[in-house]
Amino acid sequence: MPYLKAKNLTVSSKRLNDELEKVNPHLIYVGGKINFQSELHLEDYIEDNFQKIFPDLALVKRQHNIKMQRCDLLCFTKSCKQPVIIELKNEEDRGLVSQLTRYRKAILQEQPFSDIIDYSLPVKLIAVAPAFHEDNYTDKEASKFEDDICFYEFTIKIHENSARFQICSKTYDIPYPILGLPESQTSSELSPISLSIFIRNFISNLPLESRQDFLALRTLLMAQPKVKEMVSSTYRKVLYATGEGENHKKLAEITNTSKGIILFLWLPTHVKTNIKIPVARFGFILAKDNNPFSEKSIVEWLVCTKTTIDLKNKPNNIGLSFNRHGMSLWTKANQYLFQASLASQNTFQLLIYLLKGIKPPIDEETFTWWNSYKSKTPENLGWYIDLAIKTWNYRFK
Repeated sequence: MPYLKAKNLTVSSKRLNDELEKVNPHLIYVGGKINFQSELHLEDYIEDNFQKIFPDLALVKRQHNIKMQRCDLLCFTKSCKQPVIIELKNEEDRGLVSQLTRYRKAILQEQPFSDIIDYSLPVKLIAVAPAFHEDNYTDKEASKFEDDICFYEFTIKIHENSARFQICSKTYDIPYPILGLPESQTSSELSPISLSIFIRNFISNLPLESRQDFLALRTLLMAQPKVKEMVSSTYRKVLYATGEGENHKKLAEITNTSKGIILFLWLPTHVKTNIKIPVARFGFILAKDNNPFSEKSIVEWLVCTKTTIDLKNKPNNIGLSFNRHGMSLWTKANQYLFQASLASQNTFQLLIYLLKGIKPPIDEETFTWWNSYKSKTPENLGWYIDLAIKTWNYRFK
């Protein structure tokens, strides 16, 4: 089932979708830190506030493509028209210096906008990021353009439930909602008015009684780093992942078909091999009349599958079929931890870390807790959603 992209829209719908995305940027609170949800949102914020943050520069073009290279911001100094390239990063990146020097070479070869930029002057290279890896400083020292490379580190702080952007000893307001911020009005869901065309059509196919809980779950999923929201061309499936391809990381998927609404989450799974982070796609069969998106809903079965769920295959009690890695295809909710970790050391250690924050070696007290807890996995859907989110964030460490 293909996922919709902007190219599938009419010209007017694409324009509306772009406008909605523009008014719908947000920040996310993860692991005690606040970040832009994506690098795109960081770029939008810098562009909108460019003259405040860089008063001595003039912005020529954003996302300028040249010789198979694409620099975030092409600028020049107002005083002498010196060329300036700014690279924006939403997270630490070890390859910043080589990226900037490649842009420098391409810009000097083509010399775009030469009527307003003086290429006889050295190109100034600026990197803006929340943190700089030690390798960045090593590469800078080794570069013959060291004197032209500048690192600007930014932070995002909370002040009276609103965010502030700090860079170069100056502070600027960020008028974006903050998703995932505990006990704060700013962590409320994004307004349905500003939802994309795709997701609004998906919601219109949901039962009325499920829509509010879906929006609450969506807000939680969208608060995670690097998450993209992709809706199928039939508006019957929505995927939360880094991308739709097989090699992309997945967090959650929701299908809405004639057979009912099913939530799928990527959770730790049993494996026979030494896979570093063993995860698989699990679908949830809930107790009768339970809301498919409510954290309080009761889970009866977890189904390990890459496709749809056929309820005709549901076993009477305990699943006897296994996938090629040794995970039970059908698992009673309260047996999930036991089944996933049974004789699977990697999965056991992953679960201990996700649930208790403990790395090997595992102490005796933790073993005692585990032996009691593993046979009575919580059955409420919210526990599994929380585990999926913890797993997602662990995969990006």
